[in-house]
Amino acid sequence: MGYVVAARKAYEKAQIDARELVKRARLDLGRAIRDARRQDISQDAIVRELGLTREQVRRFQREFEDASLRGEAGE
Repeated sequence: MGYVVAARKAYEKAQIDARELVKRARLDLGRAIRDARRQDISQDAIVRELGLTREQVRRFQREFEDASLRGEAGE
């Protein structure tokens, strides 16, 4: 039965790893949006290119900026 417990632990670790991977990807997207905005690319252009709403674009950028202020953005 030890292999069942080991498989469950591996599954739980994979879930944690996946959440961290998604978090990092969200921050990377927020950073890219912030950088594009600094290059005078309009939010509307980003919205059109990504097929997102203005609010979604704003939230990605804000999430990165907040993480950066907390020292969690990896910059």
